[in-house]
Amino acid sequence: MGDTLLSIPSTSMQVSNKVAIGIAGTYTSLSYSQLRDSVSKVCEEIIKVTQKGDVISLVLPNSVEFVVSFLAVTWAGAIAAPLNEAYRKDELLFYLQDAGAKAVVVIENHSPKEALEAAESLKLPIWSISKFTSNSRDICMKIPRSNWDETQSIGNNRALPEDIALFLHTSGTTSKPKGVPLTHKNLMTSIRNISKTYELSDSDVTLLVMPLFHVHGLMAALLSTLATGGQVWIPEEGRFSASNFWKHCVQHKVTWYTAVPTIHQILVSRAEQDYPKNNPPPLRFIRSCSSSLAPSILDKMEQLFHAPVLEAYAMTEASHQMTSNPLPKNGRRKPGTVGKGQNVEVAILSDNCEILGPNKVGEVCIRGENVTKGYLNNPKANEEAFAGGWFHTGDQGYLDEDGYLTLTGRIKELINRGGEKISPLEVDAALLSHPNVSEAVSFGVSDEKYGEEVEAAVILKNKSRGTTEKDIIEDCKSRIASFKVPKKIYIVDDFPRTGSGKIQRRIVAQSILEQFGSQNNGTRTSSVDRNQGKETISDSCTLIDGYQLVAKILKCLGINAAFGVLGIPVTKLGICCQQERIRFISTRHELPASYAAGAFGYLQGKPGVCITVSGPGCLHALAGLASATVNCFPMILISGAAENSQIDRGAFQECDQLRAALPHAKQVFRVEDIGETARYLCRAYHIARSGRPGGVYIEFPSNVLHQRLEISKVEHLLSFSKEFISCPRNLPTPTPDVIERTIQLLRMAERPLIVIGKGANYACAEHELAQLINNLNIPFLATPMGKGCIPDSHPLSASAARSLVLKESDVVLLVGARLNWILHYGKPPRWSDNCKFIQLDICEEEFHRNMNIALPVFGDIRECVKLINKAVAKEPFQVPISWRNKIRQKCEENTRKLESRLQELRIPLDFHCALNAMRVVITSLPKPKPILVSEGANTMDFGRLILPVEEPRSRLDAGTWGTMGVGMGYAIASSISYPGRSVIALEGDSAFGFSGMEIETMIRYNLPIVTVVFNNNGIYGGTEKSADPSDPAPTSFVPNAHYEKIAEAFGGLSFWIETAEELVKALRESLESKKPALLNVVIDPSAGTESGSLTSHN
Repeated sequence: MGDTLLSIPSTSMQVSNKVAIGIAGTYTSLSYSQLRDSVSKVCEEIIKVTQKGDVISLVLPNSVEFVVSFLAVTWAGAIAAPLNEAYRKDELLFYLQDAGAKAVVVIENHSPKEALEAAESLKLPIWSISKFTSNSRDICMKIPRSNWDETQSIGNNRALPEDIALFLHTSGTTSKPKGVPLTHKNLMTSIRNISKTYELSDSDVTLLVMPLFHVHGLMAALLSTLATGGQVWIPEEGRFSASNFWKHCVQHKVTWYTAVPTIHQILVSRAEQDYPKNNPPPLRFIRSCSSSLAPSILDKMEQLFHAPVLEAYAMTEASHQMTSNPLPKNGRRKPGTVGKGQNVEVAILSDNCEILGPNKVGEVCIRGENVTKGYLNNPKANEEAFAGGWFHTGDQGYLDEDGYLTLTGRIKELINRGGEKISPLEVDAALLSHPNVSEAVSFGVSDEKYGEEVEAAVILKNKSRGTTEKDIIEDCKSRIASFKVPKKIYIVDDFPRTGSGKIQRRIVAQSILEQFGSQNNGTRTSSVDRNQGKETISDSCTLIDGYQLVAKILKCLGINAAFGVLGIPVTKLGICCQQERIRFISTRHELPASYAAGAFGYLQGKPGVCITVSGPGCLHALAGLASATVNCFPMILISGAAENSQIDRGAFQECDQLRAALPHAKQVFRVEDIGETARYLCRAYHIARSGRPGGVYIEFPSNVLHQRLEISKVEHLLSFSKEFISCPRNLPTPTPDVIERTIQLLRMAERPLIVIGKGANYACAEHELAQLINNLNIPFLATPMGKGCIPDSHPLSASAARSLVLKESDVVLLVGARLNWILHYGKPPRWSDNCKFIQLDICEEEFHRNMNIALPVFGDIRECVKLINKAVAKEPFQVPISWRNKIRQKCEENTRKLESRLQELRIPLDFHCALNAMRVVITSLPKPKPILVSEGANTMDFGRLILPVEEPRSRLDAGTWGTMGVGMGYAIASSISYPGRSVIALEGDSAFGFSGMEIETMIRYNLPIVTVVFNNNGIYGGTEKSADPSDPAPTSFVPNAHYEKIAEAFGGLSFWIETAEELVKALRESLESKKPALLNVVIDPSAGTESGSLTSHN
């Protein structure tokens, strides 16, 4: 078996004359040699009119024509994109356009009208493949002459393993369909895995009942059988026929088949009348896949059909199979599980991408050669789905001690009833255990008391019409906990199903609530539908309150996380955020929550959200709002407020929050009516990230949050929000003459310098800056939070010669950096009298703040640097080598001094010795290295000099405002922003004291944050003593405090550290564990000095 589909069907001489594929019940078939000849003939025609990588859509039924067309297209180096014949025109238009189809294949004189109309609308050529019959087995492809290009040759198009062979769309159970490209290597790896799992051979025969426009039928039934020399029989109807199924199995001596649970359930229900007990087919096994099979159905199948039932687990993104129960001779089968990974690595990961142990429930994740490299043109989905190097399936489950996987539901389908996460699969299984229930689907509906409540729909067996809702509920109570039992059960005749026969919980819930909504006063909505990111609800009578509306609009705006402390009147808002799949991080105090929201906004490039209660809660968070505004972090602070009618009456937690927030925000708003929610939230989002980013405050009085709005108006507001967020941002760019003057100043400079500020990091300008620096050979200096935009290890970094370059530079390009205290206001004596500054900034108000700027360049940082690079490319030049050499020599000199100092081992540890131990660990780690959050006086200052930063947006500190107390919030934000990536929070003991209880938050959410406390017994050091023991010195703390006990108290890792060796060992152990940890590092109290301005070893 090769690495491309050119090896299918099997080329083995042993099967050359054996039946490869045929029409069940007719004996009309093709042998392996005939099938290869037919494919080769059609392939030659396709090669004449296609380029490698062209997408060809197949709108064909299950048929021999499909098999020949599919293989011929892939052999020709093109990409096959099968589509369901039953799709309507609008659906076909979407799929054809999304795939970028070049042609549509149909059966000659048997073309679906909708397919022809869709192709005509898009002006796509129609290719007709001749009908295969017992009288006409010569299959050919008719391609319009206008499509011919005689310059192509078969040699140019030969498929390679890494070429894409198949393009399918996911079924869209959790969002709109996503395009999945699968390579020849993906497919052949999966085919080998399937063949090996079930030991398929040339003696096997299968009846193909699954549609070939999905991977289940295509990969498991068709291609795996053809790869191993077996026989594939396709029902003449082109689909599953319950009445003919067993007849065909007996007629063709079928040894196995694969199907979805719906088909198995139909066969079980008809077994008494259809199954040939006296002449059964020679089944080796039955395979079930694509959705969960209830254990009770599995048992009945094995009793009735006398063959082991092997449940498997598969996805389009994995080229079908990921896990399966083994054949009985190869291991234990465990009903209720989907088996073990079959040459596919399977792990259960936490929300932070931490691998969980046996029986721990988390997200099912996989990796292997069968997995797609990513969705088509969907970077957001790729970032989420492939975080941490794993493909995240979106399914929840656990592995037992033997590695068998049990699925507990789709993560986005879990029912959150008052904080209890309920698996709908568990509820389904309990319902199916009732002797009179044939099929069951449970789902969540909105509930004012619990947030969500469990309901279900069932189909009864034919002879069980007397069974009532009450009977089923009472039976269910004996099987699962009372809070999981559905409060309402709808008895229906059938469920809506997909083209492949799958039941989608979201669609069933929506259909049931539409059908029965009027019987329930029209006040309930499907939480399944809501959790799928589908913001519309079909019931026109449904009312939505302010809490739900705020959460839905935030979701529309792309907000995926929020931070805060809940209480009256915003408790329900946090729950609604979770229901919208917005992760809510509940901290122990509003201060770190607000700092976290600001940092999250900086890291994500869009507003971070903090939610607080009214009065004191709002005031606590104003420090974070102010810090975000000063530091230029986009942030929205949402606070509850006293009811309008109670203002100025001494209401609970009444406070003039608007006036309090105004000096610290770019803008403040108070929402007086629920109908204004979308307008204000969209404005807040826009203002927070426009121009110079900053904080925006918005408050909701409790009476507004309790207001309700009709669903028709809600959908209008959601539509407004979506239109707003989809509008392109018009970022300012400088005029050509400004760029030309920039080039002139840099070209004439003898000692130029680039200063990189955090604005460059925020703008994601690292690639453009690297190009500029490398092309000009120009030295650069990074501000504390500009570090990492270009790696510290870059040979043109002047950080070790800071004093020299500030004093001697004659032209300085400020890239997202402000001439504030951090850069000594751009004035002598730190800077040269004659230095000319070129300032690139997104905010015009920043120009000339402290001195005249030689050339203000107004615009988006990244776009500005792009334009400068284009101008440089037209007339290249480089910085004088004498200037570069002078800086290099100074850097080498100062680095030698620092390295000499760092090698001194001291006990008790001083800052140099401790930080060098950390440097040893960090430099030994692969990328991405841990994000470094640093605060404290000496701890932060020395850390900035000693700890290298090699990646963008990987260092956060006290920032422009020099705020102490930000560390814990920043660390939490970093971990949530980059799931699975380690974070080191380097804290002075004084800074740690501001928010040290957030260690519990880190442990509660199992965030991989290592908090390192440099404990020198006080502010700058604990050497100051008071003559009166009852009145301690104001800068000294309790000596030798055991801060690590805080982590120990909540179950985290904890270390007391006195030597460099202990620090290296503890830091390595903590980072490798991917668990929250606290390292309490004892520092010499006399080692520190008063800080507050930037110092350097040079």
